[in-house]
Amino acid sequence: MDAKRLVTQLLRLAFPIDDIEKAVVYVFIHKMGCDYLQSQFFVEYFKNVDMVITNIVSDYIDKNSVPPNIETLVEVFEMLIPLDERKENGMVYTPDGIKNYILETVITFEHIPTICDPACGCGSFLLSAAEYIHRKYAVSYAEIFDKYIYGIDIVKRNIGKCTVLFNLLALTAHETIGGNFNLVVGNSLDMDWKMSFGRMPKDGFDCVVGNPPYVRSKNISEDIRKDMLKWNTAGSGNVDLYIPFYEVGLGLLNDSGKLGYISPNTFIQSVNGRALRKYLKEEGYDISILDFRETQVFKNVTSYTCISIVDKTAKGGIIKYALLNGKSSLYDYSFTEYAMNSFSGVAPWRLGEKKIDENIKKIENVGIKLGTYKIRNGLATLKNDVYFYSPTGEDELYYFREFDGEVHKIEKSICISVAKPNIIKNEDELAEKMQKAIFPYTISGNSCKLIDEDTMRQEYPCTYQFLLTVKDILSKRDKGKGEYPEWYAYGRTQGLLNFGKKLLLPYISGSPVAVLSTDKDVLFYCGYAIFSDDTKELLVLKKIVQSSVFWYYVTNTSKPYAKGYMSFAKNYIKDFGVPILTEKQKNTILNMVDDMELNMYIQRLYGISV
Repeated sequence: MDAKRLVTQLLRLAFPIDDIEKAVVYVFIHKMGCDYLQSQFFVEYFKNVDMVITNIVSDYIDKNSVPPNIETLVEVFEMLIPLDERKENGMVYTPDGIKNYILETVITFEHIPTICDPACGCGSFLLSAAEYIHRKYAVSYAEIFDKYIYGIDIVKRNIGKCTVLFNLLALTAHETIGGNFNLVVGNSLDMDWKMSFGRMPKDGFDCVVGNPPYVRSKNISEDIRKDMLKWNTAGSGNVDLYIPFYEVGLGLLNDSGKLGYISPNTFIQSVNGRALRKYLKEEGYDISILDFRETQVFKNVTSYTCISIVDKTAKGGIIKYALLNGKSSLYDYSFTEYAMNSFSGVAPWRLGEKKIDENIKKIENVGIKLGTYKIRNGLATLKNDVYFYSPTGEDELYYFREFDGEVHKIEKSICISVAKPNIIKNEDELAEKMQKAIFPYTISGNSCKLIDEDTMRQEYPCTYQFLLTVKDILSKRDKGKGEYPEWYAYGRTQGLLNFGKKLLLPYISGSPVAVLSTDKDVLFYCGYAIFSDDTKELLVLKKIVQSSVFWYYVTNTSKPYAKGYMSFAKNYIKDFGVPILTEKQKNTILNMVDDMELNMYIQRLYGISV
């Protein structure tokens, strides 16, 4: 079955999207063997259905072996939403296994529970909830949708699709229900719930479930950003949109209610999750987390997710954590328990297994913290391909560089050497892949000053003319809202004084990497660096950072990415302990050439085995 291929073909049709969606529903209903004439809703809905389109859709469905059922129709509905709209509203289709697990976990009441999804999209979670209630409590869909199912979405079109799907689900059970649903078009971050839902349960919902919108901070619209600030959990860092939905959901529950979300897992450790961790800690809610880590749950979407379950009747401030990374079953886990109060303030929640926790504690209590060294981020121009380049040639005064098919002369006197740790694995590659950077600054001691435009024009005319050709490109940085001392300045001032001997680290890596740079004049971008004036100290540190102990620490405390890659950000490595070594121990480490022997020696220094 390839629903994605079907949608790709449908989107190539030169027909209005509403007509395509209606034709898809028409074909699905007929292939499912439902008699839509029983439903007044569908009789009205199909009044103007285009039979030319339906015939094309039917042929596409057959050719792509797409099974005609409601689950597939939901998936097709969601993929027919324009990509830009999906990104803006953070919409991704939730696999049935995830929905079923959450529903089984939160719907444990003797009475029929009321259920709300505060960002329901096309209604995927609510459909599954209705089916589950229908089976568990033997109640009609008419009653379920009338009394127990509530949904809100910011996109009007999505609520329309919910109405279609609810009616179709009832029709499969030979019920006709019309349009008496508790569905509202609105913004969950800024709405009067009781006014919007005339029949909202007096004390709150029994269950809040869903897949809150996955939108990174930089992609959130200004209007939504203002609405987010009304919530305590959106008060730290560059907060992603899903985070305040935890506070929204818990606020909608009654005192014995339960929340079940599939969401990004970044709140567990990230800076922008501090306010959410603080909120959960202050409220004292227990939370159960099934963490997928770097396993990709959603089709065609790179995301790092977890299932979170919160029961408002359990207020012991306990975190129950299980790692599901790579496991084939949602039910193959055992929890490790932590007290929220065991994590100081709003510190990251370091969660794993008991043995791992013991080893991490040992590592962090050895010697001095890695954060004692200067760990710095690299240059940030916000348009690296303009400033950084590999020369195609040079003469006494100029480097020659190609940009957009043209060769430009750049004065050597305005250039510096730069390294890109993200693409460098060793010192040989550092030399081979060294680049040049247009560096429109002067350095005096510990201060850095931007070269003024008159000086640029007079002393660096070739570079100035090149920058003029890309002035429009530079003006679009920060979405055109950036305020810079001059239009050719770097987008950020970070990293401008990162001169000195250093170990270069990538942003992310699938193995431990540290590259020694002894040239004090080399700067870097797309990576981090650890600084020291002592070359021997850096060489020893390089061996430790490339050891199995460091990689064990990183893989169990840092942010995961796809294919086993981990973040090397300062926030994740600063607490790594570095042993205080004698000169004899330093020499022993530096003289070891066998990796296995070196790793065993370093493990003994930490008193662990990994």
